[in-house]
Amino acid sequence: MLPVLFSAGPVTIYTFGFLLAVGVFLETFIVWRRLKDLGLKEEKVIDFLVWGLFLGFVFSRLIFIGQNFSNFGFHFSRWFLFVRYPGFSSIGWLLGLFLALWRFAKKEKWLFWQVADEVTFGIFPFLILLQIGSFFDGSGFGRSTIMPWGLYFPGVLLKRHPLSLFAALAFLLVWVVLIRIERHWRSWEWYKSKQSGFIFLFALAFIFLTNLPLAFLRESKLYFYWLEIALTLSGLLIILSLFYIRSGRSFKKIYGKEKKP
Repeated sequence: MLPVLFSAGPVTIYTFGFLLAVGVFLETFIVWRRLKDLGLKEEKVIDFLVWGLFLGFVFSRLIFIGQNFSNFGFHFSRWFLFVRYPGFSSIGWLLGLFLALWRFAKKEKWLFWQVADEVTFGIFPFLILLQIGSFFDGSGFGRSTIMPWGLYFPGVLLKRHPLSLFAALAFLLVWVVLIRIERHWRSWEWYKSKQSGFIFLFALAFIFLTNLPLAFLRESKLYFYWLEIALTLSGLLIILSLFYIRSGRSFKKIYGKEKKP
């Protein structure tokens, strides 16, 4: 691991902090540029980004604490010591960001699904760097393993699953796929409605799919272990249902005949 990127006298640059800052910059710049191209007011876009970063940071930390409650417990001092007890949740970051988007879309009359598609392209560079930072600072590990990919992390005696590295690779793959299909998905016949929201829901579904196997490998107390798996499956089912509805198809064709007008 490489928790410290650079150190000279009183100046210490931590790898996680550096990658987090670079990720925030890339996310902010990409989202700002894409939303500006949509014709949205620049000052409102900046307000949204500030709120999104704040809520993303809060929810990301809280969900990570829930996922690793055995390491944090009710020692509230650990909750705020990000350097000594690092770690953030990608799903938590998404939750905070899109709660901010929902608020601004409702207040400023933005087209939520259209804006969500554009925002999605900006968050993946951040999520990738967030997971890489977690890997280097030694916080992104799971259960012990004897598999060849098992690694030793600071403070543990047995090899562990490098969960953050798995997540970073998965997010990179999804990001590349999204870039390749951006200009083509509206021409696909099976997506009948051609409505905005395809990119957002597609990405969200794969993020939950990524989190599902990682939840089985994550080390946590029994009740939090099954709770995370249940919430991940529930979230995935909701997203797939929304995706199906947004595609212009109907559940009536599956569960019964549609009524004729």
